[in-house]
Amino acid sequence: MLRLATLLFPTPQAALPPLADVRRVLVIRADERVGNQLLTTPLLRALKLGLPAAEVHLLAAARQAQVVATRHVDRVIPFEKRALFRRPWRFLALLRSLRRARYDVVVEAAHWSGFSLTASLLARVASAGGPVVGHDRGASARFLSHPVAHDPANASEVRAKLELLRPFGLTPRGLEPETELGRDAAPARALLARLGLAGRPLAVLNPGARMADRRWPPEAHAEVARGLLARGLAVLVVWGPGEEPLARGVAEGSGAALAPATDLTLLAGLLREAALCVSNNSGPMHLAVAVGTPTVGVFLSGDAARWGHELPAFAAAEPLPGNGAAAVLAACDRLLSAAGAAPPRPAGTRP
Repeated sequence: MLRLATLLFPTPQAALPPLADVRRVLVIRADERVGNQLLTTPLLRALKLGLPAAEVHLLAAARQAQVVATRHVDRVIPFEKRALFRRPWRFLALLRSLRRARYDVVVEAAHWSGFSLTASLLARVASAGGPVVGHDRGASARFLSHPVAHDPANASEVRAKLELLRPFGLTPRGLEPETELGRDAAPARALLARLGLAGRPLAVLNPGARMADRRWPPEAHAEVARGLLARGLAVLVVWGPGEEPLARGVAEGSGAALAPATDLTLLAGLLREAALCVSNNSGPMHLAVAVGTPTVGVFLSGDAARWGHELPAFAAAEPLPGNGAAAVLAACDRLLSAAGAAPPRPAGTRP
């Protein structure tokens, strides 16, 4: 398929226009995972602030397009990969609209480590022969006019994504992801009041994750929940599709409260109300960081450098068997202390 696609779409040779002449930029991030959308927002912010006269459009998976920070995106174009087979007429209409938009530059922003044929083909169609910026992934560089080599020194995914600014000559405008979700505090506050959690510092605990090797055992999360309760925090266990039994076990094993089913907007609102979030490496972890909540990320696969955040309000914990909960609680104490919200320590513990 790659060979056929490169025959149909020869390597583009277009040069980048002067920055003052750039009026419309398309960024393509078609991945359906919430975290990957959020990790793209620092790139979007840098493009918008670095090209103030240009419109920045984002083609994003339809299911997760809502998480994108709208103040740095002039238009979000929802993309449904399944439409290629289920509603081909809709897919063709999307291709026509991308072509007619006459983008000055297209940025293909899939992971530097993996080639996305879908994103590459969308970028070539949208560019209409114009410049396409993206990471150099070997043979896939034939889809790009401006392939960008990944620097291994940029270990974090955010820094790697910001490498795509290099052909523009633009500088990053911060490493923090962002979202507008959950700014209306009323629904989250109403739920917390209903659960009897209002009036105390809140910790949100997320024991789920999409990938099994990123799920810390529920009994370990329950031990952390008990430690946070002993420190005077209210603890709310949240969960995603298919994770309710896991979350219920953590809540019942610790005395923490169990959240009802939440959509992303309500989850973001709850995180905005929280003094702390403890989460496996997952979409809710990145969402907590994006709304500005002090967050402890639990990493089990030695990938904290890539998927963690280089921010003062983020701590990566890599628990070991036997003392994992203590390590995570120590990270919680550091963040709470730095935020000036450290509750009293439980009796018998050392500072």
